[in-house]
Formats: sequence, structure tokens, C-alpha cells
Amino acid sequence: MKQSPLLLMMLTPLTCWGATAEEEALQQQLDQLRQQLIQQNQALHQLQARLEAVKSSGVTTTGSGAAAVTPTRAQQEPDRRSPEPGRSTEDLLLEQHNVFDRALTFDLGLSYQHYNRKDLALRGFLALDAIFLGEINLDRVRSDQISADLVTRYTLNDRWQLELAIPYLFRSSNYQSTGKDNSSRSFEEQSVSDGGLGDLSLAVYYRVMAEDEEWPDLVWNVRVKAPTGKDPYGIELDTSASGNLMTPKELATGNGLWQLSTGFSLVRTLDPAILFANINYGHSLKEDFDDISYQPGLQPGSVQLGDWFEYGLGVAFALNERFSLSFNINQRITRESEQGVEGFGMEKVIGSDANAASFGMGSTWAITDRLSMVVNWSAGLTTDAPDYSIGIRFPYRF
Repeated sequence: MKQSPLLLMMLTPLTCWGATAEEEALQQQLDQLRQQLIQQNQALHQLQARLEAVKSSGVTTTGSGAAAVTPTRAQQEPDRRSPEPGRSTEDLLLEQHNVFDRALTFDLGLSYQHYNRKDLALRGFLALDAIFLGEINLDRVRSDQISADLVTRYTLNDRWQLELAIPYLFRSSNYQSTGKDNSSRSFEEQSVSDGGLGDLSLAVYYRVMAEDEEWPDLVWNVRVKAPTGKDPYGIELDTSASGNLMTPKELATGNGLWQLSTGFSLVRTLDPAILFANINYGHSLKEDFDDISYQPGLQPGSVQLGDWFEYGLGVAFALNERFSLSFNINQRITRESEQGVEGFGMEKVIGSDANAASFGMGSTWAITDRLSMVVNWSAGLTTDAPDYSIGIRFPYRF
């Protein structure tokens, strides 16, 4: 069917009108989007300008339009907290120093010490400057001591801390003597073992100053030790049939006297190393006893142990977050003790002074977030110190 030319001429205006209406609608939408974009750009420039003003003046505007002063970056620097120390560092501080950020800590420890002493006793005279005539005795004493202690620390605040230590000791000594009947082949031996509660101690720690960029962490301590253990005075001796060997019937677990001590400990962190040191001075109070002699019967008297001075130096390395190693040297110098029988004056006990020095190593391992394991080993550098000692501790923190 063919279309009429007249019909085509009538539809052409309608088609042109429809196309024009669609173009106008699209143009209106485009203009609206352009207007919104212009407004957003203006708002962006305004916010950028306000941000620059805040950075330069340190003033910000609240949502209600009120101006509030906020700290600038320079003002915020002093309030920034340094990173918390790792667990290995905290374990080191707890072992060698003090930690004041834990409310309660229980520290269970077990240690072993070994002594081996030989004494050559000559009773006689030297003839012709070359021949000894008399009695020769070679005595040997080997002692082992195992101690278990529970240490409880309670932190009052970031300055004050209390500590209570409850020890239990088990001692075993083996006595040997050569020279029975003046013969170098005659040999005698006797062993004695004993154990019990040791001397309890109570300590107070005060943090004088906390560590910063210029000063170390410094803590002052005061300790009181009570004579709760078995004292060594008035213990009778057993004598062998030959009379050549004498051994005590029982062994002491304490010193029998009240003791007071005070000192300071400090720590300086030089990443990755940690330096620590301590110094202490102790004094024993004079005490009266019903018996101070090993002879049968009672012999009342007084005893006062010599004052002592000790120090320790060491360095530690936190190898990672949970493990660390430490090296230390310690020395304790004790003055001569004094004793006196009732009714007579006090006299110094010759040979009762001591100089005990040792070198030690230690390691700490944070097993969990609350439980750690600390292992220590030391070797004696002088005859008065234990030949060697080994210890292990398990501090648990709340």
C-alpha cells in the first residue's frame, strides 16, 4: 500500500516537536548536575581553607559554631605515651628490680646450692725445718641446700609496693675426716640432714623516680627478716668413737636474729641492652639465748652477727618479645660476729667474717600473658660463696 504525500507532510511537524521536547529535558538535567558540581567544588574549597586555618592557628569550630581550642601537634607530643615494654623486659625488671604496673604477683621459686670445703689441720711442730711431727687431719665438708620459697608482691600504687617471702629449707651435710689414729689411710664419714621453715621477710619498696631520657629508674627498699627458722646456737655435737670426727646433731634453717636492711636498685634501658645495679646494707640485732655452746648443759649468752654490705651489677638483653638473657656479678662482705657468755662482755668470733662473690647468668621466658619462667645459674668466685647454685622461678601476675 502506498503512502500518500499529503499524509507525510502532516506527520513531519509532529516528529520534530517530539525530538525537541526530549532534548530540552536532557539539557535541563545536565544543567542541574553542573550546578550541583559547582556547589560541591565551592564547599570543598571552603573546607580546605578551614582545614588550613586550623592547622596554622590550632583553633577548630564545633558543630554548634562555638570555637574550641585543640592541642597542636607540638602540644600533644608530651602527652604521647611510649610503647609498653615487652614481656621479656618486664620479667627482667621483676627479677632484678621492681615492676609497679601489676597489682598482685605470686612468685614460686626452687633453688639448689652446693658447697665443698677441705681443711687441713696440723697439730704439732716442724723439726729441722723440714720434718713435721704431730697430728695431721684432712677434713672435708660437702653441703647441699635446697630451698623453696613463695614471694607475694602487692602493689599499692605506682610508687609503693609490699613484699612477703616465706622460705622452706632442706639441708644435707656430709662430713669426712682423714687422719684417724695419726694415719693417712684411716678414714671416717658421717652425714646429717635436716629441714624446716626458714626466716620470713617483709619488704617495702618505694619508687623514687621513674626512668626517662636522662635518669634511670630508682627504687628504695627496706626489709625486715624475722627469726622464724631454727637457730644454730646450742646445737650439740656427736663425736666418733675415735674422737677424730665431730658432727652436729641437727642443722639450722635460720640465723636466730632479727635483721634490718635497706638499699637502692636502679635500671637503665639502652635498647637493646638493660643495665641494672643494686646496693644494700644490713644490720643484725643483738639477741639473748638460753644456750650458745655445743657442750652438754645450758650456757646462756648473747649473739650479734656482723653487719654486711652487698652490691650487684649486671646487663641483660631482650632477645625478643618473650625471651631474654642476663649476666651479673654479686658480692657480699660480712664483718666478724660477736658473742658473749652471760655475765661477761662480748667478744669477736675469729674467722666469722666472710667475702662471698659470684658470677651468674639468667634467662626469662614468658610462657603466657600471666605466667613466666626464670632460670638462674651462678658460680662462686670466693671460698665463702657456694661452689655453684641453680634456681628456677615461676612468677604469676594478676
